[in-house]
Formats: sequence, C-alpha cells, structure tokens
Amino acid sequence: MHIKTGLVDAHLYCLKKSVVDFLADNKSISSIRGELVPYLVRKQFSKSMNSPKVNDEADQNLKKKDEIQISSRDEVLLQLTRDRSCWNDHRGDMSEAYHGGRLRCYVHIMDEGMCYRVNTLAAYIEANRLAPKLFDEPAVHPSAVISVRCLIGADSIIGASCQISDKTSIKRSTIGASSTVREKVKVTNSIIMHGVTIEEGCNIQGSVICSNAVIGRGADIKYCLVGSAQRIEPEGCCFTTAPCTKYCNIYPPPNQPPSVFQVLSPAQLSECDWT
Repeated sequence: MHIKTGLVDAHLYCLKKSVVDFLADNKSISSIRGELVPYLVRKQFSKSMNSPKVNDEADQNLKKKDEIQISSRDEVLLQLTRDRSCWNDHRGDMSEAYHGGRLRCYVHIMDEGMCYRVNTLAAYIEANRLAPKLFDEPAVHPSAVISVRCLIGADSIIGASCQISDKTSIKRSTIGASSTVREKVKVTNSIIMHGVTIEEGCNIQGSVICSNAVIGRGADIKYCLVGSAQRIEPEGCCFTTAPCTKYCNIYPPPNQPPSVFQVLSPAQLSECDWT
C-alpha cells in the first residue's frame, strides 16, 4: 500500500446517472468532494450494500438506483477494472472483490501532461499564460490586424479579428476575439475576453476584463476583475483593489476578495485615503 500526500484534487468528477439521481434526491448533500465522494467510498467498502437489509432511507435510495439494469458496455468496463485491480476486500475464499457489489469509486492519477487547478484570479491568469504551450496553433490569429509599431510578447495570445494599434505593449496576456486595443496601451499579465474595447493610453496589469467591456481613455487598472459589458470612465480615474477608508462603499474592506468595482472620479480620487 502506498500513501501519498502530494496529490491535488482537480475537482473533475465522472458520475454514473444513478449517482446523479441519488444526489438530486438528497438535497442535504452540498459538496461533491466533501460529502458525496466520501459517502460513496464508505458504501463501496460496506457489506450492507450487498445485504438484503438496508438501514436508512438514503441507503435504500442509493441501492435502488445503483441496481438499475447494467448495459453490456458497463459489464465490459466492470470486468476490465476487476482484471486490472489486485485489491480484494476479503480473504479465505475465491469470491470476487466487493462480493459482486456494483458501486465503485476510482481515481485517475495524471502522470504526464498539464492539469491546472484554477480557483483564484492569479491562477486563472497563469493558466491562460501556459495554454499556448499546449497547442501548435499560432499565438497571433491570421485574421488579427496588428500594427508593425506595437510590441507583442511571445507568451501572449491574440484572438481572431482583433485590432492592435501603434505603440501598444502586450506581455504575458491573452486578447480575446474581436477586441480592439487603441494606441499607447500597455497590457501585462492580464486576460482580455472577446469584444472588449480598450481606448488610448490605458494601463492594465494583472486583471481580467470580461466580454464586451469598454475601458475609457487613460484608465489605470491593476489587479481587478471588470464585469461583462461594463464601462470604465475616461482618464483621471483610478481602478484598483486597494481599499479606501473614505469611500468604503465603493471599495471593499481589507482582506476581502476583489469583485467588480466602480471607478472614482478625479475629485474623489484626490480625497482618497489609501490604506
């Protein structure tokens, strides 16, 4: 037996329809990872699954749904798992493992390739940065209109029908399809989704700009998430996750996760007391 502590749950689960039906019937289960999977694992090793006596209503539901007629394809897969597994839940007889029970839980350990868990804004940006390495397609789509006087890093992606203007710098970023980037814009470590318009002189760093958003002229955006179809006002505005004690209703309190924030006007900006 080998016990490992270096594995990370990718939160990708393949469930048989009977298990999905069981989950739908049991509204009290709120977490697949924390409640459903441990429950199924316990039942997999429980003799009560194969005993005619079932104690609780949940067991009855699971037993009933798990005993749905299994197709010939299911039988082939079950036989394959039995042949490739050396595990047995009992000793002293020649009975098959699990005593014929049909409930199984398996885990796939990824030995090669890339499997990346995206559960934070930074991880999402990093996953998009690594994505080009997995494909042979060109980083810049052939239909994109790119000015010869702009700088695009080798680790950036430019989508279809994009327009990139003069004196623009794009590094370690992804620009979605049909987006427009005007002159003198700097985009670093950011994700720009499709249909976004970025006006002249903007600076975007470590942020995600969702579809069809409009970033006004001269806006400075750092480590933020801008929602779909939102409009950021023109120059003189500051857009950041840093909390302001004066405008606490506009910016989040300390230690709170970033969200879609409003933009301060120049008058408000001059009165800010950043913490």
